[in-house]
Amino acid sequence: MKADDDQSTPPLDLRLTQESAEDLYEQAPCGYCSCLPDGTLVKVNQTLLTWLGYTRPELVAQRSLQQLLTLGGALHFEMHGMPLLLLQGYVRELSYQLRRKDGTTQPVLLTATLVRNQDGSPLVVRVMLFDITARQQYEQELLRAKQLADDQRAQLAQANAALTENNQLLTRTNADLDTFIYTASHDLRVPIANIEGLLALLGSELPAAVRQGPEVAHILALMKTSVDRFTTTIHQLTDITQLQQSQTTPAETVDLAALFDAVCLDLAPQLPAAAQLTRAVDQCPHFFFASNHLRSILYNLLSNGIKYCHPDRPPVVQVRCRRAGHQVVLEVQDNGLGLSAEQQGQLFGLFQRLHNHVEGTGIGLYMVKRIVENAGGTITVQSQPDVGSTFIVTLPAGVA
Repeated sequence: MKADDDQSTPPLDLRLTQESAEDLYEQAPCGYCSCLPDGTLVKVNQTLLTWLGYTRPELVAQRSLQQLLTLGGALHFEMHGMPLLLLQGYVRELSYQLRRKDGTTQPVLLTATLVRNQDGSPLVVRVMLFDITARQQYEQELLRAKQLADDQRAQLAQANAALTENNQLLTRTNADLDTFIYTASHDLRVPIANIEGLLALLGSELPAAVRQGPEVAHILALMKTSVDRFTTTIHQLTDITQLQQSQTTPAETVDLAALFDAVCLDLAPQLPAAAQLTRAVDQCPHFFFASNHLRSILYNLLSNGIKYCHPDRPPVVQVRCRRAGHQVVLEVQDNGLGLSAEQQGQLFGLFQRLHNHVEGTGIGLYMVKRIVENAGGTITVQSQPDVGSTFIVTLPAGVA
């Protein structure tokens, strides 16, 4: 067994046993030196000489430890390091800069121990110096990274402040715009009512023969149509200014089927022959929402499905409602004219009218979008020209 152990043990390199303490001192990975209590150097290892670029005769008994340090380091060692060394017999990891012969510096940590005579008087100071160049570079990189992060945070905070200011400005602008629209629409009601009254008076004052003449009758009809459209636009502009309050409008349980039927009754005079309005709302028969706003959504989407019907087929509009996780999805599908991709991008803008052959103000879908978004939902459209459109309204699941 012993023979096996001897065979498995690698042979010992005898040169390793010949290393002397002096070799270990001279070639140590740190700088070593010894100095008298006044700092005069009496011994320096080769590692420290290599760092500094001096020869041994240039330092031993010629220079002091303090002279190897920068001016600030020398003052600190004299005022702090040496008194502490005399008081407690050692100092640990004092950070200094060594001055090389060529004038450059090298960062080090100094650790020293005081050796005393038998009578207790100071005899010699043994000093160890550790190169911390790599450590200092790492710390500087950390500081630069921290500064960069601080700068980025400051820039982000500045950008957020600018964004907040812009949002506040936009909010004020929107409020001012709403106020202007409301004021303008309110102030225009009286003049348009006067015009409507004067138009009626003119019609009654004209002789029947004149009133019923082709040109006069046509002009009166155009004027009445324009006044009616103007009146409708004024009322819708007033409604737009009130939409911002939709978030505070109390919600209630709405019977979706009953609301659909009521909207269909309102639309009955507009329905062409063979038109079909159907519903499939069994999956969520009751809707928890502001009743007047849900009615506006249904009315506008259903009336658009009828208004923009295809000339070659009777309009078919279906309303579907279903639950999807924590949301409710309301879909209104028609088989009308449909929309191109470019038209779909413009659809929900204020005063946008994409089919000019049909009467309208271009306000209805804008109002629907604002109602939906004020409630925390979304509205999108899927459409194909000459096939039809499907409006998809997604709302938070406030379903009773």
